[in-house]
Amino acid sequence: MTTASLDLQYPVKFESFLHPKRYKVAYGGRGSAKSWTIAMFLVVLAYQKKLRILCCREIQKSIDDSVLQLLADTINRLGLNQFFDVQKTQILGANGSRFLFEGLRTNINKIKSMEGINIVWVEEAETVTNNSWNILIPTIRTSGSEIWVSFNPLDELDPAYQRFVIDPPEQCFTVKVNYDDNPWFTAELEYERLELKGKNPDLYDHVWEGNCYANKDGAYYVKYLSRQQITRVPVEPGLRVHTGWDLGIADATAIWFWQCYGKEVRFVNYYENSGEGLPHYIRVVDDFMREHGVLPGQHVAPHDIKNREWGSGQSRMDTARDLGIAFKQAPKLSIMDGIEATRNLLPNAWFDQERCAPGLRAVRNYRKLWDDQRQAYQDQPLHDWTSHGADGLRTCAVSKKIWQPKRSTITDAMRNSVWQPGMSDVGY
Repeated sequence: MTTASLDLQYPVKFESFLHPKRYKVAYGGRGSAKSWTIAMFLVVLAYQKKLRILCCREIQKSIDDSVLQLLADTINRLGLNQFFDVQKTQILGANGSRFLFEGLRTNINKIKSMEGINIVWVEEAETVTNNSWNILIPTIRTSGSEIWVSFNPLDELDPAYQRFVIDPPEQCFTVKVNYDDNPWFTAELEYERLELKGKNPDLYDHVWEGNCYANKDGAYYVKYLSRQQITRVPVEPGLRVHTGWDLGIADATAIWFWQCYGKEVRFVNYYENSGEGLPHYIRVVDDFMREHGVLPGQHVAPHDIKNREWGSGQSRMDTARDLGIAFKQAPKLSIMDGIEATRNLLPNAWFDQERCAPGLRAVRNYRKLWDDQRQAYQDQPLHDWTSHGADGLRTCAVSKKIWQPKRSTITDAMRNSVWQPGMSDVGY
């Protein structure tokens, strides 16, 4: 079979992807055939020439989260089943081509040691952190190697949007593609597009027109947070580090880390994970204190931390104390009062742009619940992936009386303080 016999129809805007370039970036809304077209191009390139292609995204908990199935479907559609061997975790070509699949956040050190990658495809790049980009990009160093990127923009401050749309590298081809660039846009998708356009124009503008969503109506905190407040925020060794938690059981747990300097609240780190017990999160906190040589301040948890667990009769506060961390209980306020407290806190807040990036993304996209029947926002937040980071920040805001320093200067004793093991339950 020759490439001339393959069905290589694709949207016109992708023409430049066929020419050499260090970066090739496609972003936009749903139904634009971004992933479909890139998968086709990569399969054809791997058919023509022996290539090692890494397909990755920020989080890949299993191979089911990868684009392996999309590539397998593409291989089938192009009639190349006899050439490619689609296995459980990789795809091999008869000419030695190989498709690999990895998650950046969990396997970044493995990726860093990879050699001979010709093309990397970063899918759903809107979630990729600056840290992941800074490690991944130098790894793709083979002569003539390329970095392909595809994403649906969410927040204008997301690293991918800043890197490839706002200030793209010189050797970068960036194209915005939407549903109207896709000649195979189906009647079913057209129905869904028009349905959303009539019900929620703001969401429609993001989903179908491919525009950032964070600055739209319904977001709680965007107007209270300027770009200038998101910068490099170093950890000051002479200041204690406080933590504010959103504790999940069958859900994610989020932790904000901050320091106080006068009226300034400096957020220096954010951590979120799921499927782990309290010992894991306490180790994360201890490791951060040890790494930066700082003393812990107050650890504040939601007001329900004193609720006793069914069966054990012990509260999570008791469990945490047994594990070496003494939580303070946040005041019990309504969600809306907590949101207002967060808004009051934000003007004096600074956020480290790299370590706090996942939490900031959640906070900037935390929004009101949309009521389809009333065609209006409800006076309550939407519970989704943004809730954990936003709730953790709310824990910080409503607990200001607990952790706010009684003095605004750094004393000599504070400057000389160093973190030592076993000090996680030391208060301010």
